Amino acid sequence: MNTTTATTRSNRLGLLFAHAYVVGLCGTLAGAYFFQFGLAEYPCPMCLLQRVFFLLSALGPAWIVYRSRKGAVTAREWAAGWGWAVVAALAGSTVSATQVLMHIVPPDPGYAGALFGLHLYTWALIAFLAAATAAGLALFLTDRAEPRDAGVSCRALASAAPVTLGVLALFAASNLVACFLLQGFHWQMPGDPTAYQLFLDL
Repeated sequence: MNTTTATTRSNRLGLLFAHAYVVGLCGTLAGAYFFQFGLAEYPCPMCLLQRVFFLLSALGPAWIVYRSRKGAVTAREWAAGWGWAVVAALAGSTVSATQVLMHIVPPDPGYAGALFGLHLYTWALIAFLAAATAAGLALFLTDRAEPRDAGVSCRALASAAPVTLGVLALFAASNLVACFLLQGFHWQMPGDPTAYQLFLDL
């Protein structure tokens, strides 16, 4: 395998990973939606804040995906996108860790349901740390993974950018709607919501 082929492959994998990161975090939110709308497990304000940080973390690689439509992505753009993803994921992990500690000291059954014995905020902490690690790895491999090559394979992935960005926009908008349903026209949301406040107000 010559150097050009290896570079093209690493460029393709780097851009593919940016797409996968965005879609993966949206998939995490889809799981939260299943608990909210499928199992009537209403998220608390801290849960909703964690969703926001998932979306914010996805914005970094989403920028890389968007930029790839216009041609090669520079090292600065690549590093900025993944750096943003790392910072947002670490910030989100502090919210999740805080919520975990709130239910450890003093010990209590925890908030809402659980998946495989762990509450969603614990899974969120795991997901945030995994996301920060993955984004940090992509940042570390900037010189190898940045999609600076404009080959056919990279252009094909770049053409899929509207789909990936559309998925992110859909989840951002749906999360805003979910917050509005829970909070209604009130300034504050209950710490332990048991219904959609907007419907109660109507």
